[in-house]
Amino acid sequence: MKSFAYKGILLTGVVPLDSILYIKRKVDELCHYELTSVRERNQSVPFIRLKGAKGIGKSSLLERIGNFLEKERKEKVVRIDLGTDAFNSSTFTDIEKLFYSFTKEVKEAFAKLIPGFEPRDLEDLGVWDKNKAPGKNCTDYLEEHVFQKIDKTPKTLLIDGIDLILGKPTQDDFLLVLRTWSETKMKLTVNNTKVIWPSIVIAYSTEPYPDAKFQGSPLQNVGTSIELDEFTPESILNLTKLYGLTWNSEDAKGLIQFVESRPSLIQIALYQISQANISLEQLEKEAVKIAGPFSDYLLKYLKILQAPGNEELKDCFQNILQGKDSDDVFSKYQLEKIGLIRSGKNKEEVSCELYRRFFEKNLDF
Repeated sequence: MKSFAYKGILLTGVVPLDSILYIKRKVDELCHYELTSVRERNQSVPFIRLKGAKGIGKSSLLERIGNFLEKERKEKVVRIDLGTDAFNSSTFTDIEKLFYSFTKEVKEAFAKLIPGFEPRDLEDLGVWDKNKAPGKNCTDYLEEHVFQKIDKTPKTLLIDGIDLILGKPTQDDFLLVLRTWSETKMKLTVNNTKVIWPSIVIAYSTEPYPDAKFQGSPLQNVGTSIELDEFTPESILNLTKLYGLTWNSEDAKGLIQFVESRPSLIQIALYQISQANISLEQLEKEAVKIAGPFSDYLLKYLKILQAPGNEELKDCFQNILQGKDSDDVFSKYQLEKIGLIRSGKNKEEVSCELYRRFFEKNLDF
């Protein structure tokens, strides 16, 4: 049935750059095209929005975009992750703190990459004006003290963790500043003023609406929207070979029917099948257990649904789980954002059979 090939640990989170288990998709080449050919043709710098459900590989793709630009294009690439220790939970409820922390991280990251470059300290007198809007302070500082100083340096700014501000009081202000950058700082003006801003790529789960009323996204129609696609059957078969499995197309279809084509779930499934020497049928039986092979992945969602204060979210998911419709638009948006549901032909449905079986057995009704 198999000869062991991959013998490493189970990959969770970002797939390392040197891992044989990263499977390229069409979006990889599309991002490269947008960041090179399109930029050269338009003489402006790209603003790309990567979006897709959780577990579909946005952060792994961001890492490879950065590596491509550094190695192939010789650019200076700064990665800012809003999920790191530089941004604690209180940051996302305080717009002043958010913009200050973000500006500081961008400034320090570029300073580390460019020998001899020492931007002015944010604490210097008059640099960060408390009487100005925080977003204005951020924009003015980066333009005057960072980007103008390195205007001849090809550069790109990657921003991960955008999801962390969605639904927070800081959401609109932060996203609208990004929109302003795209519309006024990253395009040639009528007098052909040189663009000194970096290309920007951001990643988030789904369209970030400002509130439950769905009045429209602050980033709607901004830059280029690229939605990450799931694995194709061909990609899955290529991955099975790396795991030492001798599968055919029917085997791949069976796995897709169970966990869909979401990269994170496919990786877990193939790892379990190859390392434990079990069949797909055996994996399906074990999968619904609280301590089953997908437990680390599924229990965090079970905890979210059963947490105090999330009753509306739980009720909405239960209705969809039972094949019913729900008029709770905001809860459906949240469930789609974390990947538990998807839009079907006539109504929303549970994303995959794994979710259906696990939550029917373990979610308190």
